[in-house]
Amino acid sequence: MSAMRDAPMPTRDTPAEILKLEARGPDLFVGESGGNNHLGSVFGGRLVAQSLLAAMETVEALPVSSLHAYFLAPGVTSLPLEYRVVRLRDSRRFANRQITALQGGRPIFALLCEFHAPEEGFFHQAAAMPDVPPPEEVPPIQQFVRERAAELDVAAIRNFTDALPINMRPVSPETYLIHRPDRPERIFWFRQPSAPDIEDPRQHQCLLAFGSDYWLAGVAAVPHFFPTNSDHFMISSLDHSMWFHRPARADEWLLHHTFSPAAGDGLGLAMGRIFDRQGRLVASTAQESLLRRLAKPSDS
Repeated sequence: MSAMRDAPMPTRDTPAEILKLEARGPDLFVGESGGNNHLGSVFGGRLVAQSLLAAMETVEALPVSSLHAYFLAPGVTSLPLEYRVVRLRDSRRFANRQITALQGGRPIFALLCEFHAPEEGFFHQAAAMPDVPPPEEVPPIQQFVRERAAELDVAAIRNFTDALPINMRPVSPETYLIHRPDRPERIFWFRQPSAPDIEDPRQHQCLLAFGSDYWLAGVAAVPHFFPTNSDHFMISSLDHSMWFHRPARADEWLLHHTFSPAAGDGLGLAMGRIFDRQGRLVASTAQESLLRRLAKPSDS
């Protein structure tokens, strides 16, 4: 096993940066924009995580159970992010919040979330974790890209050579970085390696929400355009939903099994199941995205 495979890869946005919000007034918070995503805008996972954190600042103790969000406009990394929270409900076991993220007074993102106090009830898990190698036997995507660069599109080399928002180890990456697969499916291990000092379970929920946005939307394009990260194809997330089923730590390896049940009319639906190493389903995800073929210079 190579030293690079064992060593943690650097990440672009640290948990300390993601979880840094400054209160500027009643239910008003400001955070930093972080680094660009592949579209040159604010990474969507950062908006999700910081909006959720802003909501948590107004809810005492309760863990979040679900969130539903819309990306309204691209954010720029040259301006801070302002989060305005509206308190919709506070009861003994539930709380609901509405959060709007703005830049320069312009709404760019909106999120609704629900908090619920855990209680005794029914339990089942019908979702089975895919049978895949453990993360120690799967190379980081950066290692795969460097070793197979001669076979890859230039966009894949540009996007996946350096630090990413999360540590990511895709299972069978050649099936969607080198060959076009028949099934709209991608499976990968991910984690935030610099979060072991964070003890608050709700902050780990924020970091899990951050990581859940990475490599989710694009699975809807896998059977239709190759490679999906090409300069001639655009994938833009339109919304993001997430359900939290059990506590999980973002610094430990988690498996995101993503798939797309349908695509049409320029839109693609992506869904995901996040498992811990014991095979327990810790969260479910869903995203709709815009899938658009871009004209090549010769076509214009």
